Amino acid sequence: MKKQTLAVGAISFALGAALFGGGAAYAAGIMAERSTSPVYVDGQRVELEAYLINGNNYIKLRDVGQAVGFNVYWNGAVQIQSDAPYTGEAPAIIPAAIPTPQEQTTPATSAAPDASGETNPAIFTGNYTREAYNAIRQTVATGADSALVAMSDGTWDAMQEVTGAIGNWPAYHLKAKDGKAYFTAKQPDSYQAAASYCKPFVDSLAGKGEADKVREIAFYVCDRLTYDAASFSTPRTVLTSDAVRGGNCMAYAHNFMFLCNLADIPCVLVHSDTHQWNEVYVSGRWWYVDVSATDAGNELSIRPYQTIMWEQSEAQGADYRLENPALATFAKEILVPGSTK
Repeated sequence: MKKQTLAVGAISFALGAALFGGGAAYAAGIMAERSTSPVYVDGQRVELEAYLINGNNYIKLRDVGQAVGFNVYWNGAVQIQSDAPYTGEAPAIIPAAIPTPQEQTTPATSAAPDASGETNPAIFTGNYTREAYNAIRQTVATGADSALVAMSDGTWDAMQEVTGAIGNWPAYHLKAKDGKAYFTAKQPDSYQAAASYCKPFVDSLAGKGEADKVREIAFYVCDRLTYDAASFSTPRTVLTSDAVRGGNCMAYAHNFMFLCNLADIPCVLVHSDTHQWNEVYVSGRWWYVDVSATDAGNELSIRPYQTIMWEQSEAQGADYRLENPALATFAKEILVPGSTK
């Protein structure tokens, strides 16, 4: 071991309409011309419209989605569905999930039980409301659809971010019904193969300490990824074989979280403006885990000496400056109430 990748020289991505028409164009002081750099997906050459601007190749993100196999659409912002095939369109008001045995088919109509009393009260600020917390905590704790709750547009957007931060197996979704919102949990069909493939590994962790489990999970991901800043590989490709694939920091963090979810280790995604990593709850506290940094150089000989979990105070530089600390704290309290006090 030791990786679907898209390769093109010095690549950047652009979403939306074509940048310029014709073979070359000049606008706003920027010269653009059609790029002749070849583009490959998994080693196979594909034809994508690209433009060379200031030494960088620009390709529409939607074209990359079509070529690689993820959905991209515009809904007031660029939206990417990494585990959905390309359609170029937004799902209809968050489509209804296929019920699984642990799910309800309709959201509860009574108010969610108040679970906020044991949480850190500092998390309830701005769009991070107590009502939204109770609703999403109900779904996380029970696996069933939550009670309907009124939400402002700002709270809806904030909770969308929270659902992305707290898990991908199950994945949590915010949906609309009767003018209100509710949360639901689903194990994505596209990740079923990864869950089955990784089950023997996860079963092998039984009886080990939490820190040892985290360490082995981190190295399991490292064995199947090598760093590639231009690639985002999801569990459906990384964790379904022993092949080595390319992936950026997001790929490492998402695959690590998937395995932590399988092993019942509380894990969240956190990010700065330039980087993404994880926090895990082990031995009664939250720790940073940066699997992409752990895999730097793919050097296997140093693994016995590597520190996998470290304190937030040990993080140095702008790469570890949280872009949204309130989001990170709220997400951690959803998974482990009272853990950030």
